[in-house]
Amino acid sequence: MTQITKDEALKIAKNNITQLFQIKISDTWNEGWTINSGRNLDNCWYITFSPHLAPAITSHYLMVISKNTGEAIFSGPSSYEG
Repeated sequence: MTQITKDEALKIAKNNITQLFQIKISDTWNEGWTINSGRNLDNCWYITFSPHLAPAITSHYLMVISKNTGEAIFSGPSSYEG
């Protein structure tokens, strides 16, 4: 089975949230991220973004997309300690 590519993961994110600013994508989990999820977040694309033009005022969000299925298995605010 073919895994979801980086570009496909970004397209999934943009389809779920239309206004994305300061987008970063990685397939490496950052130990500084703190989220509440009972799901397995291994083998995923991790997309961080600000949903607003003024990111200094708002929190950042994290969307986690499974490389195997393309499912957005987490989408919500993330705390960052780093």
